[in-house]
This record gives sequence, structure tokens and C-alpha cells, in this order.
Amino acid sequence: MIFTLHGWSFSSSVWEGTPFSSANHLELPGHGESPFLSTDLPELSAEVASLLPNGVTLVGWSLGASVALLTAALYPQKVARLVLLAPTVKFSGVSQPEVVVKRFLKRLRRNFSEGVSFFREFCSEEAPPVGEKLNPERAVRLLESFCGLDLTRYASKVKAPCFIAVGDEDRVTCLEGAYGLFRVLPKATLRVLPGADHYTLLRRLSF
Repeated sequence: MIFTLHGWSFSSSVWEGTPFSSANHLELPGHGESPFLSTDLPELSAEVASLLPNGVTLVGWSLGASVALLTAALYPQKVARLVLLAPTVKFSGVSQPEVVVKRFLKRLRRNFSEGVSFFREFCSEEAPPVGEKLNPERAVRLLESFCGLDLTRYASKVKAPCFIAVGDEDRVTCLEGAYGLFRVLPKATLRVLPGADHYTLLRRLSF
């Protein structure tokens, strides 16, 4: 069985038209009708694991990739294979300068809808306009947990084979984030997609 986890400010609709369109889609807290309560990523991974049967393929994009990796590291019986799309080993300080991250979080606190629109445009010119049901407080807390998380120590515990894909035009998690994670995962392969950005990566995948 295949389960997916989307990225921040998006929804399970991102999987339409991708190789994972028919998978079982999970939605992040603060997004849509998510059943999850915790906005702390390690705690959230426990909630995700509680919904999974043993031995699944877990696919995560962006922030969802961090949750997927945590689930595989902390609950290894649940995940037989990992697919991480546009992941990062650490968002603040690796993918983006810390000052940029802090400035964006303040921007979200001042005007959430404007900040989300800016982020979607930064992801890709092809990203759809905001149409998801978002809870501003929970969505921001989730993003704060993601920004401060260093996956290095968790990655070394992952037993499942892992496929990583990143676009060479990704301006969000960036090549540096994916390379950083690739270096610390025991069983990982990495594919860089030419001409793909943070969002269009999803539609240019092939297996």
C-alpha cells in the first residue's frame, strides 16, 4: 500500500496527475479536514504511524517528506520504502538562511493569506492559487516545527530503502537540502530532475 503526505499550504490535490494519484492521501494538521492533532513533527509522526498498516510505501513532499522520514525512523515496522520529494535535512540554515525564515514566519503572523500566496508563487509559477482550507494558527505552528527540525540524527535510524528526487530549479528546499539528507541516509538513491522546481517536480516524476 502507498500513503502520501503533501507539503505546507497545499493539500492532497497536489498528487493529481502524478504517479501517486491513486495512493492513500493523508492531510497535514491545519490543512483541509486533517484528523491529526499535533503540530510538532515528531509527535505528528506518531499519529501518522498509528494510521498505517505495517510495510507501506510512504511518500512525502517537502514538509511531508520530513514527516515521512520521521515515521520511518521512529516506527520502522510501518515503512518498507520511503519516497522523499524535495526534502531537506534542515530547512532553516541549510535550505534557507535563518534570517529569511524568521522574516517569513513574521510575515505569516502579520498577514497569513498574503504570506501563503507569496509562498505558493515562490514555489512555482505553475502552482495553483490558494484553494485549500487552512487553519492559520495550526498551519504556522506546523511550519515553525519544520523550520527548526534537523533530521540528521533521525536519518541514520532509517532502515527502509529511500528514493529522493529534487528539481534543479527548486528555490524552496533547494538542492542543498536534498543532498544533505542523501548523505546521511543509509540506503538512499538520489535523482535530480533538470528544469523542475519545487512544485513541478511532482508532475515530472516517472518510475
